[in-house]
Amino acid sequence: MKRYIEIVYDNSGSMNGHIGNHTKYEIAQDLFEKEILPIIGLKGDHIVLRLLGEGCGEDRTNSEALTTGGINNRKSMLDRIKGVDANHSSTPLFYTTLDAIQACKNERADEYLIFVLTDGDDTCNVRMEELISEDLIEKYVKFYKVLLVQLGINSDKSKNNLTAFTSYLGGQTISLDSGDSVSLMRTKLKKALNISGFNVKLPLQHCYDSQPGFNLSWEELATSGIDFHQALLLYNKNILSWQPEFTLSVSTLQLAELKFLFGLYFKTGLEDSMIKTMLAQLKMPYYYSHDCIYWDFLAARWKYFIPQNIVKQIDNPDAKNDDSQVGKNKNGTKDKELYNNRQVYLVEFGQTIAPSYQLTAIDKNIVKNPTIIKEGDQVVFR
Repeated sequence: MKRYIEIVYDNSGSMNGHIGNHTKYEIAQDLFEKEILPIIGLKGDHIVLRLLGEGCGEDRTNSEALTTGGINNRKSMLDRIKGVDANHSSTPLFYTTLDAIQACKNERADEYLIFVLTDGDDTCNVRMEELISEDLIEKYVKFYKVLLVQLGINSDKSKNNLTAFTSYLGGQTISLDSGDSVSLMRTKLKKALNISGFNVKLPLQHCYDSQPGFNLSWEELATSGIDFHQALLLYNKNILSWQPEFTLSVSTLQLAELKFLFGLYFKTGLEDSMIKTMLAQLKMPYYYSHDCIYWDFLAARWKYFIPQNIVKQIDNPDAKNDDSQVGKNKNGTKDKELYNNRQVYLVEFGQTIAPSYQLTAIDKNIVKNPTIIKEGDQVVFR
């Protein structure tokens, strides 16, 4: 099977910011090495790295093939990712994703995957529906697999807009928060890669590992249509992971597994041989549900339902400030910023400095009127 994979990688200056003791681009490299690289580079994969351009015009994207002569070398892919410089002062994310979509249109493949990693909202002040038409969505994009990773984004507006953007494309987004440990980020990403269909390796990961509710007796279960002898039959077929005992109640986790298997064996009308083939793609205990995964008869495999939210894009004029950052110190506070190629410093008063300072105009083009600066203000040096 031939897969065409676009990796849209945020190389804006804000990727130099810290999450804990690591910069965002270091965390992104680790995630790429540990979670993404092992599931791409399969036989038939054609992989493209697409970096952000300098602005919102025509020269807005840079792409290069990570596949050489049809051969996927994971070490060279990792070396290239580690060589990405995070130095751009803007994030033309929507335009760059559009370029990835257009590239997918021009390639012939069995599957199209677009993986996006960003730490901020789009900064080009463009409406996603005006840039990417519904006609383009219906004809092409809805058949693609799209996964957008939000890395260390603290702005609620930015999170909203990136979720809205991904939902508009029919894809999935995952938020790796600043308070998450690297191991938790990896766990979240692993699950997202499974659900989105990027990871084609079997068996599918469990849909849950716990269930809310209360233990039930077999008399109570009988009212919902599940009979004790049917449960015993499933156990004797060596597919139910626990042995039913009529005198013992059924836990919520046991019941969830029973419902999934009960639906397959007693509701679908499928033959045992077909059900065994289907269960071979899952792992025991069968902690799955029919509102979490479904059987694609054309592909002959289980797939996850991709949750969709109806979210609207909102104006976010502060998005450019997120990209202005050169770096944060390990405490998470800004040391200095780069904004429109100017140095911006945070005002902090020492013990010998008065609580306010009269700033007078040396150049009328810089300051027209005297301005009082206070601690916490930002001062621009041109």
